[in-house]
Amino acid sequence: MEFKKSFIISRAKKNLIVGISKRAGRNFFGRKTVFTQSGGVFKKLRVLDYNRIVNSNGILLTIEKDINRTGFIGLICYENGFYSYILLPDDYNEIGLLVKGFLNKFYYNASTFLMNIPNGNFIHHIEVVPGKGAKLSRAAGTSSFIISSDKKFSFLKMNSGWLLKISKFCIAVIGKVSNLDHHIIRIEKAGKNRNLGIRPKVRGVAMNPCDHPHGGGEGTGSPPRAHKTPWGKLTKVPTKRNKKYLIKKKLLKKFG
Repeated sequence: MEFKKSFIISRAKKNLIVGISKRAGRNFFGRKTVFTQSGGVFKKLRVLDYNRIVNSNGILLTIEKDINRTGFIGLICYENGFYSYILLPDDYNEIGLLVKGFLNKFYYNASTFLMNIPNGNFIHHIEVVPGKGAKLSRAAGTSSFIISSDKKFSFLKMNSGWLLKISKFCIAVIGKVSNLDHHIIRIEKAGKNRNLGIRPKVRGVAMNPCDHPHGGGEGTGSPPRAHKTPWGKLTKVPTKRNKKYLIKKKLLKKFG
């Protein structure tokens, strides 16, 4: 994404900011449930419009980078006086551009229903449940591909290779998310990760038996048994159950 001279990273709008409380990997009881999390700089979260249902057109006022998100975000002023932050598509690289609101037809970089988007297009900012806001393809440079559709559903191929069936009444935005070069960024020093709230990782094999199931033993080496979490659960086993197997199991319980 090449920016022109008008690219500005400005201060965020005050009424569209909320503070984030630090958890440091601890749950409601204060027990550490997620390792390698702690510290970090003080963060403020820009509240994004994940519904994208404003009908009027708007103007892109600023292009900003939020520390909590990988893609660029933009402050939009709509014709009706409404301000909001949106996740910028890849083509929005200049301040002052016209931003289309929600349209009930196919228009590039505008939000619309999946039923209005023809097959073979890349989309991002996708809802899973109608009206609940976008949940998929929100990271920098990501997008999904519409393979086919029927009367009620659209079939999408994600970046990961998964195929999803989503209702045609869900909202999506045509195009890809901005900041395509995010994957090239190098974390040049450990201090950057500490500012992001990431602590150093320690291998389970290097721990004592009281700290991890892989701990103990003479010197370094592989785990003495199957790979497990610090709480003793197996990690290298499939976690997703086969739908056909579950249906068969239910039928066997019901009819014997």
